[in-house]
Amino acid sequence: MEVLPAYGIVAVIVAVFLAHLVSGKFDPFAPIWMFLVGYVQIYVFQAINYHDWAVQVRGPQMVMAANIRALWALIWFMIIYHCGFPKLLSRCLPKPPSQWSSGIVCVISPLLILWGCVGAGLLLSNGGGGEVTPEGALLASFPFVMLVGAVLLIVTGRSGERNRPMFTASGLAICAFYILIWMFNGKRSHSLMGVLTMVCVYYITRLRRPSWPVLIITGFAGALAVSIAIGWRFERQRGREASEFLTFLSDFDLGTILRNMNIEGDDDSSRPVSHETEEYGGFLVMMTAVPAMSEYDYGASYLRIFSTFIPRIIWPSKPYFGREQWVNAWIAGSEFKRDSTFTGPAIGIHGATQLNGGAWATAIVFACMAIFLRSCYDYFRLHAHVPWVQAWWSVFFFNAWFMVVTDDPLVWFYYNWGFTSMPFLVLLWFVNKMGGASRDVPVAAYAA
Repeated sequence: MEVLPAYGIVAVIVAVFLAHLVSGKFDPFAPIWMFLVGYVQIYVFQAINYHDWAVQVRGPQMVMAANIRALWALIWFMIIYHCGFPKLLSRCLPKPPSQWSSGIVCVISPLLILWGCVGAGLLLSNGGGGEVTPEGALLASFPFVMLVGAVLLIVTGRSGERNRPMFTASGLAICAFYILIWMFNGKRSHSLMGVLTMVCVYYITRLRRPSWPVLIITGFAGALAVSIAIGWRFERQRGREASEFLTFLSDFDLGTILRNMNIEGDDDSSRPVSHETEEYGGFLVMMTAVPAMSEYDYGASYLRIFSTFIPRIIWPSKPYFGREQWVNAWIAGSEFKRDSTFTGPAIGIHGATQLNGGAWATAIVFACMAIFLRSCYDYFRLHAHVPWVQAWWSVFFFNAWFMVVTDDPLVWFYYNWGFTSMPFLVLLWFVNKMGGASRDVPVAAYAA
């Protein structure tokens, strides 16, 4: 009975998908699909697979309330996303630069790629095992810039009427290298971002969409990259050398993809059964603890959008906004004993909005996200022929997934995108706006 809302979520998603498909408006690079992938993973697959545990630990009423929350919030999101207001808003935004400077790309792309290698541990690594200096840690905090550099190369090579195969080939090779590096480093998010970004930038620069076979292969490649990264991260019987990684790949069990994507439950009964440290479990912790045993944070965590960019050398006592309420909720609602040093996993979007203020906060945050994502997408469609927009969208659209699966809907911005993508896109905006471009961009309609 408690899982019926999860099946309702499936019905809503299928209806939306068929509506887009029948009307000819389906676009795999629309953010709504990345949002729904994360939503299905947590509030359908996890909700169904972890049902027995959830009812045993939290009770049927709490589980039902949580699943109903997930259902009505999705319906509300869909209504706002398709209401038409975001399209009007997108037309009020500043127009992007209609030029593209290949010269500035040739300057900054190699630097970004080298910087990304530092972040991936390939250059200037701490091989001696000593303590990393604060400066070294800061320098290594920007691994995603490698992918940004690759995207700029591909946009330069494929956008517009002039084809530059050397730029394209170099960019694609760097994307593939990025995916391989982060599978080896055991980071599922970076591996998945690499797959999605490479496919997106390759197609939208020619104003095209991939065929269904390509989409299926892309989905499989993304799931495979995630599963390999997770499996290699937790592999304990081998070392961390390239030869051991190749051996791991040769022995890799494709069946683990279903478990790592939460499509199939884990049959290992030798371990204690608890799913509290997964997103759906974290959601139930927040539903249990807040506000009955712990206070709301009233959106304090979102202040990090601004505070993150203020260095501690300027603001030494800068707080970690929202952290105290998050920890207190875990201590109060966890089925295990927690203390103030707890640094647990992500609680997903519904855990975050429950901590923000319950059902009202959920309605507000979901409406804001729907407007934001749809406005961004409509802006992309309006200017899809512009190289700057193509570069921006390629490194942005997958953040809709992060909005669902992390600690709050804006983690993607102040932990990655705000530092690794935005500064260089802003730089390219102003360079191209001031006339530093080397060629014009032909106007064309986006085929979507």
